[in-house]
Amino acid sequence: MLHKKLIRAATVFLVIILSNNLNSKAQEQPVLKRAQPVLDRKINLDITQQPLLKIFQQMEKAGTFVFSYNTDLIPTDSIVSIKATGITVAETLEMLFHRKYEFAENKNFLVITAPLRSLKIITTDVTSDQQNYSIGGLVVDEASGERLMNVSVYEKQLLVAAMTDEHGYFKLKFKTGSSRALTVTASKLEYKDATVNFLQSVSITDRIRSAQYTKAAENSKGIEKEGLGRFLIGARQKIQNLNIPDFFANRPFQISLTPGLSTHGLMSAQVVNKFSVNLAGGYTAGVRGFEIGGIFNINKFDSEYFQFAGIFNLVGGTVKGVQMAGVSNKSLNDVKGVQLAGYINKVEGVVYGVQAATLNNETRKLKGLQIGLVNVADSSFGASIGLVNIFKNGFYKIGLSANDLINTNLSFSTGTHRFYTTVHAGVNLGAAKRTFGMGLSIGHDFMFSDRLYLSAIADYQIYGEHGLNQNWKQGKLLLNTQLTKHISLYAGPTYRRYTYDVLFNPYPADHYDHNNYSYYIKRGKHTFGWEAGLAFNSVFKPVSRVTHTSENWYLGLNAIGGIEVKAEQPVYGGELMVIREFNDRFAATLSGGVIGHKSKPNYKQPFTPDMIYLAYYDLKSLTAIPVKAGIRTYTGKNLFFAGEMGVLFGLNNPYAYIVVNSDQSETRSTYGSTPRSMIVSASAGYNLGPRLETSVKYDAYFSLDMQLVTLRLGYKIKLSK
Repeated sequence: MLHKKLIRAATVFLVIILSNNLNSKAQEQPVLKRAQPVLDRKINLDITQQPLLKIFQQMEKAGTFVFSYNTDLIPTDSIVSIKATGITVAETLEMLFHRKYEFAENKNFLVITAPLRSLKIITTDVTSDQQNYSIGGLVVDEASGERLMNVSVYEKQLLVAAMTDEHGYFKLKFKTGSSRALTVTASKLEYKDATVNFLQSVSITDRIRSAQYTKAAENSKGIEKEGLGRFLIGARQKIQNLNIPDFFANRPFQISLTPGLSTHGLMSAQVVNKFSVNLAGGYTAGVRGFEIGGIFNINKFDSEYFQFAGIFNLVGGTVKGVQMAGVSNKSLNDVKGVQLAGYINKVEGVVYGVQAATLNNETRKLKGLQIGLVNVADSSFGASIGLVNIFKNGFYKIGLSANDLINTNLSFSTGTHRFYTTVHAGVNLGAAKRTFGMGLSIGHDFMFSDRLYLSAIADYQIYGEHGLNQNWKQGKLLLNTQLTKHISLYAGPTYRRYTYDVLFNPYPADHYDHNNYSYYIKRGKHTFGWEAGLAFNSVFKPVSRVTHTSENWYLGLNAIGGIEVKAEQPVYGGELMVIREFNDRFAATLSGGVIGHKSKPNYKQPFTPDMIYLAYYDLKSLTAIPVKAGIRTYTGKNLFFAGEMGVLFGLNNPYAYIVVNSDQSETRSTYGSTPRSMIVSASAGYNLGPRLETSVKYDAYFSLDMQLVTLRLGYKIKLSK
């Protein structure tokens, strides 16, 4: 008992000592104060006959801040003497420069700029009729009196704007339902804003260079540097954005016909709307609700909740919610939600969510899911499902394998060990009945070490002897071991469920002794199997984001050769293509040509004496003109992916309906009309040089039930300088 009491007393004593020690430490800890503005910090300097750069360095050290300036603006090699004791940074700069420059703080940076010149508004005519106002006047340089062109003149509350003409003249027309004074502001790049308060005095105000100003300038610059932005945003709106980079308003709705032809007029790029309708297309500051565009939507900042465009969306900020487009979507920041496009999605930041397109998805960092033929990311921490997945932290693997059903298989895997996809094809070489197969797999690797890991794979494959009309679904567990840096062996068990065709004839003969009613039925079977192979492994090099600054026009001539997949017959032709390049790894295409398709010979059943007549369809060769419009996107310097849509116009009618009569005479009649069909195409290509390119293309002719795989070799002629 005594022993326990001593331990308890010692424990209490230690707790008291530690508590007192911690309290004393807490009292000694200085209280952190809010950072003092740079211009208000007091410094001491005593420098004689030293370069101005040396004085700047001493001021930075004494005031714990950093100067930011254009070296062409300030002569830092000038010899200066200064003595300052206990005065502020602002007072020191006044002693050095005597109001020759302007100073602005940005975090711990002190930015030095040239002083802004002043504007002056001279009103020449003001008319009012109850609630209708018209204000006209001139905007001039206050110092020189020079009339200024392209000055933005606007009323912030009513969002009415105009721009001065070559004579410096402007005129505003608007309605107001209140009796308050009207405030008209004039803004121009490198000038101070001039504001006129009607029924009040005229005042001059400096532009507030806030963080929002910096962000606005950066986002506006980014949007207008994009190829589509440069092409579609008018010069007047670009000037307006330079003149008024720091004013933004919120409104419940807007309607636009084209950028600039909007219910908010020239101020449309300064307004964030809750509901936005762009009949052809529109350019706004952003949307926080719902936006729909017949052709396109362009937002300077964020798009939130829902955005849809018939052709494309271009957003300078972050996309939150759902973004959908018939052809392409692009965000210059992040995507937090779902991004869906008919062909291409591009994100300059991070994808948190789903990015899905039939052709190509691209982002800097993936923290979600990509679904498309080709997926590209600088780094991936999510999953990508596609034929090709290119990641800086990913790998590719080419495998040659055999299994218990097909003895020769070639596979191509891309992705990360966390998640990857595989495309594969095989043939049963040397067998009496040759079986073909092709399929797609997804997998995950359990890493035991850098040289030993287990692959868990889910696989779907179609196969058959005369056509790919059967399938199997299987799971694999393959043990991989690295023999060298790039060569590995793998083997393991498989478990599959596969289907196969069985000839079924429930009624072997009718009362005429004719065999009828025979048809194939599908059967299923579960079985264990095996797979083993050899693979070449490597990692992707860092994704090269080459900036395409070209905005040229090209005329291309393509030679075409390939095969129609279902008929297994050759395809040949030529194509003329017009290419318009934009400066963001993007191009638009328009093409037309002639293509010929040789039909498969028809099987004609022999005529027997018991037949009354025999009828069959005769298919001749098809000659047609495909006309398509599309886009292409560049991944790296030379590799590109493209998608197109269009219409096929047939030049002849390849269909005929033939009846063989009992006397062996034939009656031929045209079946249907000259064919037309909708076309959807996807292709991958490579620039062999400044004028030569080659590509592999897949075309689907929907109403004709035709699928073409062609190889194209093209020669380009530059049309613009």
